[in-house]
Amino acid sequence: MSAFGIAVAIAGAAQGQTATRPTVSLEITSRTAAFGGRSFGERGIYETLTGVAHMRIDPAAPANRAIVDLDRAPRDAEGLVRYDVDVTILRPRDPAKARRVMLFDVANRGMKTASVAMNDGSFASLESAGDAGNGFLMRQGYTIVWAGWQGDVGGPQMIGARFPIATGRDGPITGRIATETIFDDAVGDHIPLPYPAASLDPAKATLTARQHADDAERPLPSDSWHFEDDRHVVLIRPADMDAGAIYRFSYVARDPKVMGLGFAAVRDVVSWLRHADADAGNPLSDIAAAPCEHAAPGGCTADGGGAFDTAIAFGASQSGRYLRDFLWQGFNRDLAGGRVFDGVITMIPGARRTFTNVRFSEPGRFSRQHEDHDVPGFDFPFTYATLRDPVTGRTDGLLARCSADGSCPRIFHVDTSGEFWQAGASLVGTGGTDRDIPFPETVRAFMIAGAAHAPGMTMPACRSPANPMSYNPLVRALTVAMVDWTLGLREPPDSRWPRIAAGELQPIEALNAPDLSGAGIEWPRVLNRPIAPSGMQGWPVLLPRIDADGNDMPGVRLPEIAAPNGTYLGWNLRKQGYAPGDLCFVFGSYIPFAASEATRGADPRPSLATRYPGKGDRETRLRAAAEALRRDRLLLDEDVAAIVGPKP
Repeated sequence: MSAFGIAVAIAGAAQGQTATRPTVSLEITSRTAAFGGRSFGERGIYETLTGVAHMRIDPAAPANRAIVDLDRAPRDAEGLVRYDVDVTILRPRDPAKARRVMLFDVANRGMKTASVAMNDGSFASLESAGDAGNGFLMRQGYTIVWAGWQGDVGGPQMIGARFPIATGRDGPITGRIATETIFDDAVGDHIPLPYPAASLDPAKATLTARQHADDAERPLPSDSWHFEDDRHVVLIRPADMDAGAIYRFSYVARDPKVMGLGFAAVRDVVSWLRHADADAGNPLSDIAAAPCEHAAPGGCTADGGGAFDTAIAFGASQSGRYLRDFLWQGFNRDLAGGRVFDGVITMIPGARRTFTNVRFSEPGRFSRQHEDHDVPGFDFPFTYATLRDPVTGRTDGLLARCSADGSCPRIFHVDTSGEFWQAGASLVGTGGTDRDIPFPETVRAFMIAGAAHAPGMTMPACRSPANPMSYNPLVRALTVAMVDWTLGLREPPDSRWPRIAAGELQPIEALNAPDLSGAGIEWPRVLNRPIAPSGMQGWPVLLPRIDADGNDMPGVRLPEIAAPNGTYLGWNLRKQGYAPGDLCFVFGSYIPFAASEATRGADPRPSLATRYPGKGDRETRLRAAAEALRRDRLLLDEDVAAIVGPKP
């Protein structure tokens, strides 16, 4: 342990664990000034604490029994399972300048998502002044925490975890699994395997290929591929398959990791950081001396006391899906019976969860229309309300468990247009029925019209230019609103989610898509749907209604959509040579309007000169849209000023 080393322990209080048994030992290996010592106004300098949490967990405790294969993990002399997770903490150096607010940023493939989504900063580093971006989180005085949950990531600046391998009574656990590879190039020939092969006998494995996701799989001959080793397969690609072809390798794997520990790790680390005192060595316990903000009776002790008045979880994309799974599987109740997170912001998950708490899981994989279409985690329940599924007959909801034990947080669910095409987002509001399902009182849902899952990004396989519209300003406003909501200071903004009853959702077969072929826009004929059990009818997936320009009509219409200079689409199509016509990963697209009628050609959309004939016309509309969103608490003052500039 370094000079900065701190060893701390938390006692497990759940049934099945003794009151004095330690379950967490946090080793802080470095403590440095963050962002090169940059100061953030009244909050001052921030510091970064980096270390490893050495975890111990009781497989027999009722709160842990749902973790798949935990009972098959190696145990220490006390019968506990050990594992390690990376921890990084970003906090005000002076506790008197901190707010009693923890923001837990669920790492996305080991990366710091909130640093980009809120700070416009770096995914990885917290070292230089530029890594802080706009400094939003630090200017708010929040303490930001990262703890590893994904057991197959690691490396410098990454937030990962080291989980044990489950074993059988008579040797390694084996099982048949399948992995998919899409090269999206003309030269790739290696298929990486997520788990080691139990046998290198080619007779025990199969390789298939198909061009499009809906095509039948075609077995490839055994002489067209071979094992390079137990983690790689080399193939000779068939000449009649293009660069976007889907290769599916089925084989017998061994040594599954206990990936479900990723839920317990977050539960236990956050609970300890919230409630352990200075005598236990909690490096955040001094924040308890900061001024109380809670408006509820009882003040700072209203929600269980500790160093923080509130703890908010934020996750985007993979980590947003993680949070839906975390809630559904009942991990928002800590070992002492308290609530882990008071608020949850789950960004761009669609109606999916994760491929985590199962044997041979791969948390990094997720269902899209072309890629990994049948990966687990895209099935009932889809919505937060508990209801009977019309397809399977099951009754469930994402909040069923936390509703039963009183541990439900307040929730913001946020999706872009892209998730309606690629992640079945309409199911969040319909639950798979043919009607709108009301959101619980503790849930608000927002669709960002015209936005893409990954703004500004594309790849060579995509047909159209990238969608540049950033929704980070909305994320910042919702973060402030969530903190206020959980502290009892102010009610949140109303949901802005498309509804069947309002005519805002339609099936793809009846979508009111305008003919914009003259502008080079070809509407998709496919979208991602969950796969229903064999022999059962699938769940209806719907899409937002579209205006004459091709932009979405419902949802939060950011200024770029309210006063558009082009068509902003949540989807992109694969181009010729890359499985043309299928959806291109999770990237959106953008087709600008012509500058003038003389240059418009066959484009049916009016030109910019026609739309905004007077000087400053577009700026006036941008300002009006931004001011309206500010009144509804969907934009902050600083972001309104950045969008429209100072008032004339």
